[in-house]
Amino acid sequence: MQIENLFIKRTKELPADATTSGHKLALKGGYIHQTGAGLYTYSPLGFKVLQNIEKIVREELDAVGCQEMNMPVVSPLSLWKETGRESIDVLLKFKTRAGIDAVVNPTHEEIVTDYVRSILQSYKQLPQSPNSLCLYQIQTKYRDELRARAGLIRCREFMMKDAYSFHTSWDDLNNFYNIILNVYHKIYDRLGMKNVIDILAPTGDMGGKISHEFQMVSEIGEDTIYTCSECDYRANKEVLTDKDADDILVCPKCGKPLNKLRGVEVGNIFQLGDKYTKSMSVAYTDENGKKQIPVMGCYGIGVSRVFGCLLEQSEDESKAVFNMAVAPYKVHIISIGDGEAKVLAEKLYADLTSAGIEVIIDTTDDRAGSKFANADLIGAPIRAIISPKNIEKGVFEMKYSGLLKEYSEQISINNIFDGVMEIIKKEQ
Repeated sequence: MQIENLFIKRTKELPADATTSGHKLALKGGYIHQTGAGLYTYSPLGFKVLQNIEKIVREELDAVGCQEMNMPVVSPLSLWKETGRESIDVLLKFKTRAGIDAVVNPTHEEIVTDYVRSILQSYKQLPQSPNSLCLYQIQTKYRDELRARAGLIRCREFMMKDAYSFHTSWDDLNNFYNIILNVYHKIYDRLGMKNVIDILAPTGDMGGKISHEFQMVSEIGEDTIYTCSECDYRANKEVLTDKDADDILVCPKCGKPLNKLRGVEVGNIFQLGDKYTKSMSVAYTDENGKKQIPVMGCYGIGVSRVFGCLLEQSEDESKAVFNMAVAPYKVHIISIGDGEAKVLAEKLYADLTSAGIEVIIDTTDDRAGSKFANADLIGAPIRAIISPKNIEKGVFEMKYSGLLKEYSEQISINNIFDGVMEIIKKEQ
């Protein structure tokens, strides 16, 4: 991509509600455009990051046998009446021109359960863990939130991965639940998210038996979480008996004082049991010919919220820091001046593009400082800088800026392509 062709708008005059560094960076960098309160359009730059996040989520879920599908954004209100959830506060309800009461789906338990009951007949269709029946999608959701905040952290419309598993026994559900719990940690590690922990959480409107949230520990978080330094107990404030945050809470597991933290929820998993399958009359025939009700789990990741959290952990509102897997471009080539520097830059760009590397190049007449500032906002981990001064020395400058380290090297001009490829392989 030639940087002058990147169709984005960078916002210098920030709105009053842009109070966190990540929200400011998202606007300054041209990753998002606010279409309405809690509603964002992703620019071509922002959409590339979103797609890279989705790719990692898909790879890890597919690896444990989950199957991707797609469900409608709108559903009949009658499905929600079957489970008694037609009155939850985030539901956006409306009447169609045909007079049908409908819902803009904030989540898809009812819809996926309706799909499964149209197909499921035999226990043979519900294989045991780890190859359990697990269906997932990555799709736009809408929740009629009263208050949107912090850019992508709390939106009304957002991208979410929601998965749903169906089982013949609680043991099988529990086994698969633990598999997904570990998968989530692998996903967050691959995304380069720091300080993500799993904690016990309330089941809330979702219902069911057990729930865990995945929280990114951060001062911008709305959630209060407690961790024990003596044992592995970690929980959302809402699951503790004593809900007075001014008191010193003690660990219900070992009796030691709990540490109080703030967190941003980036994922949530539930053991739903038969809450949905029973109320929606889902049944299968077991090996003895008897009708049984399957038990169910559900597993969500806020994909767009993860994007917002990655920008928040960049910390500097003028510099995006991504790992190689998530960054919109792996390499940013900058040439200073015309002549040989520009020729070498364009040759490197062509060679890397031919090798399948996502590259952005800046050969414009802008000042060097402006080019470097643009590169900071785009956040490619590898920056190749070609200037007349370095050409005289027979080198070019390579800078790497990642989540855990930064370094700079001077590499021979004669080895420019291989030198960049070596860094890409090392840091992937």
